[in-house]
Formats: sequence, C-alpha cells, structure tokens
Amino acid sequence: MAQFVIIGQNIVNVDAIDWIDFSNIEKLRLKVHFRESESIEVCGIQVIDILMTVKPSALEGRRMRWNRNAWSIHNLIGHPLMQVLAYLKYYKLAMKVHDLTVPRPSDSKLYDNFEARRL
Repeated sequence: MAQFVIIGQNIVNVDAIDWIDFSNIEKLRLKVHFRESESIEVCGIQVIDILMTVKPSALEGRRMRWNRNAWSIHNLIGHPLMQVLAYLKYYKLAMKVHDLTVPRPSDSKLYDNFEARRL
C-alpha cells in the first residue's frame, strides 16, 4: 500500500522521495529531494510527520530530545479531544488541539519561533 506525506501544500507519495537531508533536524528543518524534480525545504510540525512516516528512528537519539513522557498529553488528551471535536464537525479546532498538544523537543528555539508564528 502506498504511503503519502504532506510536504508544503502537497500530498506526496513517499516513493517519489529520493533522499532526505535531516542534518538540521534539531531545528525541525528537512530538505526533501525528489527523484524527478527539485528539492523542498520543510520546517515545523511537517518534519515530524514526514519522519514518522518515512523513518521514525530518525527522531531518536541525542539530536531530538523530548522530556520524559512528553507524548502522553498528546496521545491521551490531544487525540481523544481531537476525535470528539471532529465528531462535532469542528475540524479546524480539532486540528488546532492536535497540533498544540504535539510536544516540542527540548532545546529547540527555532521550533518555539515557528509555534509563535503559527498561533
């Protein structure tokens, strides 16, 4: 089954990706290189989504640190609340709740700046 990721304003088949430069992962920046075309720089929450689909282990280790149990609030509160809001047809609010409960890596000032602009 084909897997897709959101890159910018596009939904892209993972098979179209040639390679990914994640040397700036701690700043939540990726450069995605495609087989048939140019490369695109991705930043913010999409970085986590892309890596969780393509290579989840890239988020592990010293470069990307989360406080212990940081994903608990997201998984136990963010996802269920998102689902309830979606049932009530509050889709935009559901996505906002989801995105606001995604934990930030420790020591990521760029991510903090991205969050401030997004809100």
